[in-house]
Amino acid sequence: MGDKIDVSAEDEAIKDDARQFMSDLVSSANAAAEQQQQHSSVATTAGADIVKAWKAYYNDNFNKIQDENSSSMMDKFWSLYNSEFTSIWTMAYDEADSNENFDETIDIVRTLLNQPGMETIQDDCFGIVHVLDDTLEMEGLWLFNGPDPEQLFGANEETSWYTFSQLGPDATDLVKAAVEKVLMPTDGKLNGKVIKNTQ
Repeated sequence: MGDKIDVSAEDEAIKDDARQFMSDLVSSANAAAEQQQQHSSVATTAGADIVKAWKAYYNDNFNKIQDENSSSMMDKFWSLYNSEFTSIWTMAYDEADSNENFDETIDIVRTLLNQPGMETIQDDCFGIVHVLDDTLEMEGLWLFNGPDPEQLFGANEETSWYTFSQLGPDATDLVKAAVEKVLMPTDGKLNGKVIKNTQ
């Protein structure tokens, strides 16, 4: 029979302190993660104000700015954008290979943008979708109130046919270039392909 190990009160106290330390550490990490998740997954009034301000500016100025200088349009966009409250996402149609003709492709975009649920989130998102010549690909750009497109997914089942990819969230030069090529395409082209329709 082995000898009984004598554990002193001091050793027990050290172990208790260590257990308490680990417990506090895990609790703090869980609380921080929960707080971050709650913060990052909630649409805010500030985010809605940004989206509404951009939509108003875009609708009022797009045609005349496009004819003159796209830089003023992009300057306005980046002056409003705030990664704490909004996010930018690209969108591409997953079934472009099955598009048979231009009119049907336009209808697919209209169906996406005119779903009844879109009215409930009109102040929480801005989207632009291009249909490209020959390939009939559909590519778009979205500005959302919040960190992701979850509101759009919940309001519009048609989004299941599309792939969304985030740009940023930091407004680096690469992100700015990617946004500008969709919002303000050069010579009516996107990725070297002629844009046949924009909605």
